[in-house]
Amino acid sequence: MKAAHENMDIDKVDDLMADITEQQEVAQEISDVISRPIGFGDEFDEDDLMAELEELEQEELDKNLLEIQGAEDVPLPSVPSTSLPSRPAKKKEEEDEDDMADLEAWAAAN
Repeated sequence: MKAAHENMDIDKVDDLMADITEQQEVAQEISDVISRPIGFGDEFDEDDLMAELEELEQEELDKNLLEIQGAEDVPLPSVPSTSLPSRPAKKKEEEDEDDMADLEAWAAAN
């Protein structure tokens, strides 16, 4: 024991113990930071998060709509070349007579 104690003095031992204590405190701080849950306890505004989500979804939708291809290849129907049959136009007097007949029939029914 005497040989082991010859190379040591109390100041060196105190310095060594202080270094060990300091390193233990640093290790404890690191351990505390690592074990702390990330993001928990932070307050988030739900409206802001929903607005951001909607914005991202709209960007994705816009991107998908711009990438649609093949619309140029869709065949469109041709315009008919024949004209529609025409009905002979009723004269104003005939229309008035028809309206009066409908009105008389309604009045008779009530």
